[in-house]
Amino acid sequence: MIVATAGHVDHGKTELIKALTGTDTDRLPEEKARGLSVDLGFAYQALPGSGMLGFVDVPGHEKFVRNMLAGVAGIDLSLLVVAADDGVMPQTREHLAILNLLGIEQCLVALTKIDRVQPERISEVQAQLDRLLIESGRQECDVYPICAPRREGIDELSQALAQHAKVCIARATHHHFRMAIDRVFSFKGVGLIVTGMVVSGLAHTSESLTLSSNGSPVRIRGIRVNSRESDCAKAGERCALNITGRGVGKHSVRRGSWLMHSDLYNPTTRIDVDLEVLPAEAGALKHWTPTHLHIGSDHLPARVAVLSGGSIAAGTRGLAQLVLLRETFVCHGDRFVLRDQSAQRTIAGGRVIDPFSPKRGRAKPSRIASLKVMCGENPAEILRELTDQSVTGVSLQPFAVSHNLPTLQIKSLIASLELRLVGNSPKERIFSKKRWRELSDRIEKIMIGFHESNPALSGASVKDVQTLLTPFFETATLDAALGLLVAEKRLGANGKKFHLPSHAVDLEEQDKSLLARAIVVLSPKSGTPPSLHQAAKDIGVDVSSLENALKIGIKLGEIIVMEKNRYLPKTVLITLATIAEQLAARSRDGLFTTAEYRDEVNLGRNFVIAVLEYFDRIGYTVQEGGHRRVRCSPNNILSLKNN
Repeated sequence: MIVATAGHVDHGKTELIKALTGTDTDRLPEEKARGLSVDLGFAYQALPGSGMLGFVDVPGHEKFVRNMLAGVAGIDLSLLVVAADDGVMPQTREHLAILNLLGIEQCLVALTKIDRVQPERISEVQAQLDRLLIESGRQECDVYPICAPRREGIDELSQALAQHAKVCIARATHHHFRMAIDRVFSFKGVGLIVTGMVVSGLAHTSESLTLSSNGSPVRIRGIRVNSRESDCAKAGERCALNITGRGVGKHSVRRGSWLMHSDLYNPTTRIDVDLEVLPAEAGALKHWTPTHLHIGSDHLPARVAVLSGGSIAAGTRGLAQLVLLRETFVCHGDRFVLRDQSAQRTIAGGRVIDPFSPKRGRAKPSRIASLKVMCGENPAEILRELTDQSVTGVSLQPFAVSHNLPTLQIKSLIASLELRLVGNSPKERIFSKKRWRELSDRIEKIMIGFHESNPALSGASVKDVQTLLTPFFETATLDAALGLLVAEKRLGANGKKFHLPSHAVDLEEQDKSLLARAIVVLSPKSGTPPSLHQAAKDIGVDVSSLENALKIGIKLGEIIVMEKNRYLPKTVLITLATIAEQLAARSRDGLFTTAEYRDEVNLGRNFVIAVLEYFDRIGYTVQEGGHRRVRCSPNNILSLKNN
């Protein structure tokens, strides 16, 4: 269990930890000289049995609240320290407010320096504490009178901490690894050391991770947990990691950086949040107020875009978007604190509900409805409601990263909810049964109308369907959806054209006949296929009539435009591609020359060059020096696109 101190400057936090653990957490010369903690200090205490208490001693001086915020990220219990001589002070109230905003529920109070005052003063301060705890909703929080030098009350407080440790719920480790870095230093002969709180997951020695400050991969050389060597670091532990990596040094890592699994490396500058304004604020938090964001061990400037009503009143909560001045890394549910622009006063805090909020349409009713769903805590419930709500589906990758769900977890979640996954990574989208059925029905109606308006066409392209479909679908998603409907036999496909299974092309008899004659003329056994004008002459029709027939053939997927005024039947093109594949297969290195291909097909040299250049353009072949290599099967040639 990790315990963090909180409270006003010089109220005895460091002395109390020393009495509990025997460790002096003041490590800096400045701290020793001033008798004042200016940075985080750490100490550990073994519990009876096998447990361990970790203590984070945070500064209490107003100027050092930033460091205090870095120290409370991810702790299990707060130890609020109040000196009997001073009583409740401004920093006492601010620290307690921060603990509330960060969702740290477990709390004990140490009433220190009782040897310096009379019993009446102790009773007076206890009454102050009772009122403060009631105001903050912590009326059941126990208070322990302490005199650290004489160890009065230390044993009782130690026992209380041990009892809390027994019931402390271990943090889940099935998410990806994340550690908020709060200290960076190096040792000669050891290398770079980073320390911090492991927020989620676990990592082992020799494992590769990603450093958020520059996206560099790093490797874990060694791990220390609670000042002891360990083979793994896991959620809920304070750890020191010895890391190494190309270009990674003391100056490339800073407090506020994250050490994370590579799948979580997805920086953001816009965060949708559930925001609570402190009751002590003099006025409402207005739209576009400049603030200072503290999240994890990081801090950075941010503007508050209020999503409804233009402001959030003191003592109330509301939805907002934080627009950041630089990139950061957060996940759904992360707690944060907002201070004023000068970072002098805590004004608000809350939970992250969407790390990847949109730049446009952030306050639309549909977006607000989605955000209200995202305010939940259970990923399964959130995903179920979002997919029920969205007609265009939910993007899989942002959702998985936002909720820190590894691949196996998200797949299990989709299966348990019986959702439909559409598309290919990283553009997969998730649909509920209801929404997928609605989309399928809409596409079917579109196809019926398209066939009625275009009886001579073999089918509609993705772009054709996209133009007619409301609301708008991304091309990749719609293409995948049409493919699934083909697999379900609700649609048929001819190349990249889609049609209803019952659809038959309705051509005029004259067009059918002319197209059939054109296919014969354009399919020579040897020599060079005729040009458009020569083919028209051979058939005995004018060029414009032949062009119209060939356009129909193109729409039917039976004719391919190889180059200007050069048309080939699909069957001829596939035959030519098959010959190239066979020629490459006979070669020891899979390569062939233009001359070898010309001899194989027995066609004119200029035409052969035009065919091979066409294959290069569509990506069927690729040149390597004076040779070519086949990249795919001839069966896939019609699905390739011109470069």
